[in-house]
Amino acid sequence: MKIVFLEERAGQPYPERAFSAEVVKVGRDPLACHIVFDQAEWPMVSRRHAEFRQRDGRCLLADTGSRFGTFIDGRRVTDPTEIRVGDRVQFGPGGPLMRLTAIEQTASAKAPQSDGSFRDRTTLRDEPVTSETPRDPTSQE
Repeated sequence: MKIVFLEERAGQPYPERAFSAEVVKVGRDPLACHIVFDQAEWPMVSRRHAEFRQRDGRCLLADTGSRFGTFIDGRRVTDPTEIRVGDRVQFGPGGPLMRLTAIEQTASAKAPQSDGSFRDRTTLRDEPVTSETPRDPTSQE
């Protein structure tokens, strides 16, 4: 799955960012998450806040036990919920707001084995859509 987001701050859009993975994790933990938010700026975001998951050709958003909740267009997510292009996702009340701008399902996520079975093949990379420089997950921003 390739998923593209546009972060919005004070009504102003930031550059789009794309991620290719079967599961895209969101939170403050730079070692475990693809989309990382700074604790000082976004204290309502949990270390491992939520996940976007590809399942049966759909993209689902699941809260992973965050303290302040995850919202789609203002509605709190209690179970994995399908998300569509144009939906706004917020991580905690007053937290960061992201708009989903594209979802691409990839058939290459399953690679055939020599015995005819399939094995999951996931790439974990942040692909800037613009000339934005990806953040170093080990830096202390």
